[in-house]
Amino acid sequence: MHPGTKTSLVLGKSVARASRALKLGGGSTFPGRAARWVYPQFISMMVKRLPLGCALITGTNGKTTTSTLLASMLDRAGMTPVHNHTGANLLTGIASALVNESDTSGNMAGRIGLFEVDEAVLPAAITEASPRLVLVNNLFRDQLDRYGELDTLAAKMKKAIEDLDPNSTVALNADDPLVASIGCGLEQEVIYYGINDRRYASDETQHAADSKHCASCGGRLDYDYYLFGHLGGYRCPECGFERPETTVSATEVEMLGMKGTRCVLRFAGGGAELHIPLPGLYNVYNVLAALAAALALGVEPDVALGAIEDFSAAFGRVERISASGREVFMILAKNPAGFNEVIRTLTREPGGKSVMLALNDNIADGRDVSWIWDVDFEMFRDRLDNVVCSGIRAWDMALRLKYAGLDGVSPATEPNLEKAFDLALESVAPGETLYVIPTYTAMLELRGAFVRRGLVTPFWKNRQQ
Repeated sequence: MHPGTKTSLVLGKSVARASRALKLGGGSTFPGRAARWVYPQFISMMVKRLPLGCALITGTNGKTTTSTLLASMLDRAGMTPVHNHTGANLLTGIASALVNESDTSGNMAGRIGLFEVDEAVLPAAITEASPRLVLVNNLFRDQLDRYGELDTLAAKMKKAIEDLDPNSTVALNADDPLVASIGCGLEQEVIYYGINDRRYASDETQHAADSKHCASCGGRLDYDYYLFGHLGGYRCPECGFERPETTVSATEVEMLGMKGTRCVLRFAGGGAELHIPLPGLYNVYNVLAALAAALALGVEPDVALGAIEDFSAAFGRVERISASGREVFMILAKNPAGFNEVIRTLTREPGGKSVMLALNDNIADGRDVSWIWDVDFEMFRDRLDNVVCSGIRAWDMALRLKYAGLDGVSPATEPNLEKAFDLALESVAPGETLYVIPTYTAMLELRGAFVRRGLVTPFWKNRQQ
């Protein structure tokens, strides 16, 4: 082992212990930062010690859920993953996972690396980790002040993916035209997944549709149907680019509200009808992504399907919590497309809802919150019993709801997240449900409060089995 790797591991593990002892966190970022500071090639050297190589999971929405489900599949298959399960998806998070899952001699606890990766970091992650598989789930407008426009981001991702080893695999969402275009002309094996069922499709473009033009020629795409956002069935009349055929797909989809989804999953050589214990079409995509990656990595279909049926959501992503005799669902939403699907899922169920909306504008959220005006809060009309707005930009959210015309409901506004949660919980009768929809840092802050109250365990202690 290179002396730099050894020194990095010793320092990284010391930092991890100090971080936990001082209650600064779970050691999901600082250990990797220390390791890479000592030895910049730390990730490259450690990944080489994994007998089954590594896989990278990226995209705007669903990275954590997809990678957590895939980790469960790999565990069941005996391919124990080294996984940045806390969602720390920068290079420091990958390095921290490698520090935490090895001893000071560099012996790894797992056999394969499974790393959730921020979209903007993907090119650097590919360079350092040399993955055998890269999966791109979707690309939506998100944190424009950080990522820039989607076309630019996709072009940078494709350029990095083109440099992968020719024997590697690329898994792409066929229903996202920008993501699917990444596969055009690649030397590597490309597998596509998507939803082959129009039951919940629309003929009209949605307000939050982000990708309307062909990535190949710039022509305007023609859509046969939209599933959500810009995901659906499309074709470019100018150059002929169109939705590719899928290797893994969902058919006969039946939405069951917050109880999940029933559908038929089809893949090369087989298929199965099963219940997905997560709600929303967006989670059908997460399941398809994880299944496509698992099969490409050599997991047997029966093993992967069993992991799907037994799966529970990652922290903050449709997380179910019991508080004061009430049921709480916490559902992360951080951009227009994702938020719209959360609202659409909630309003498919009958009856009024009690909702807490938490909007922050920290760096990890994106400082520009004008995106809330592209969220179709109008879908909440006549469907809310109570609503509380909270977070750093609570008043911006309250103003947006005013213009949504939610007649008969007057939003309460309390910027302090913990006070707002108590206020929202008081509005819900015992035995009923409160839906908490926070942006990213608001979710982390709320979970911190829940940890202090003994309602949940710290997210860095959670690991899907």
